[in-house]
Amino acid sequence: MYAAIRRYKISKPEEFTAKVNDSFINAIRRVPGFIQYMAINEGDGWWASVSVFETAQGMAMSDRVAAQWVKQNAGKLVRGPPEITEGPVVVK
Repeated sequence: MYAAIRRYKISKPEEFTAKVNDSFINAIRRVPGFIQYMAINEGDGWWASVSVFETAQGMAMSDRVAAQWVKQNAGKLVRGPPEITEGPVVVK
């Protein structure tokens, strides 16, 4: 099992969350090996997501899907590239 954590600086977290719920969740669910997706509104304009996949390939594909989705759907809300932490899940 593999996971990716993406942290974004967002200008309008509520609007970004609505867009994620409206369309991104469906895009990430189509990535092969998808297990789970969760997000956290950290406050102070920070927003984080956790994506879990069966394989490293699914995790890597999710990075590309997320980057493309942000560019096409929420580029005006995101300030700079996300901070990304990813790798094998070592504790469950």
